[in-house]
Amino acid sequence: MNEQTAEIASERVVGMALQDWSTVVTEERQARYHAAAEVPPHLFRNVVDLSILANDTILATSYLKTQDVDGLHAGQRMQQHEPVYLDEPLILKGRISSIRATAKGRIIVYAFDFQRPNGSIPVTGELISFQVDPAAMRTSGAGKPVAADTTGFRKIGHKALRPELVGEYSFEFPGYLVHFDPKAAAAVGLPAPVAQGLMSLTWMMEAVAQEGVPKTIGIAADFRSPIFWQDSIDVFSRDGSEFMVAKAAGSICSLGRISDLVR
Repeated sequence: MNEQTAEIASERVVGMALQDWSTVVTEERQARYHAAAEVPPHLFRNVVDLSILANDTILATSYLKTQDVDGLHAGQRMQQHEPVYLDEPLILKGRISSIRATAKGRIIVYAFDFQRPNGSIPVTGELISFQVDPAAMRTSGAGKPVAADTTGFRKIGHKALRPELVGEYSFEFPGYLVHFDPKAAAAVGLPAPVAQGLMSLTWMMEAVAQEGVPKTIGIAADFRSPIFWQDSIDVFSRDGSEFMVAKAAGSICSLGRISDLVR
């Protein structure tokens, strides 16, 4: 990171506009994410999986990184107003919408419009990022896991993670060493490298698409505790509108809520 970028990154304030980020989801790019998350190929046909676009919200903020481990993912909000198709170019227009201090760092919410060349906005989103205070994390750790309450939920899937799958899902984030490097994970109090929170979002979108690819959808995911790169994961659904990702041992990892769904 050069001196000018470091200075810009240190001045994160509410209302700050982000640099524009250009993106396109090709068939190859989507297939690579899906293979790493073990999502059936071609499930979404020629429509972009919203969770892939969620990865672009991380890429659009990557120039703000001030340390090797920065911006652990706390949650994601995505709203699809109409489908985006493979090979369709978009520009992310982002801004910081809120900042909140916590005992272990700061929660920063980045809001995005995904804009087409004609100016229309088929997708909006929010990235909820935990900017880590490494010293505080080393002292108190990642927090205690909470037992998953599966009352009313139905198990719909199982994922057995492996280091190579976790690493491959982060193929566009080689500098985010917490997903690849045990030493980087240990530096912030984690016992092993962690999967991206967005893997959970991809599993939720997989469950939605199994019943038909959505034309419109809102999805909100909260990432409650880390998924480590060798964890065994179960995916649960309640009435197709709520999702839970939990470790097979019983602790909760992520919660998701669906709204405005039209297939």
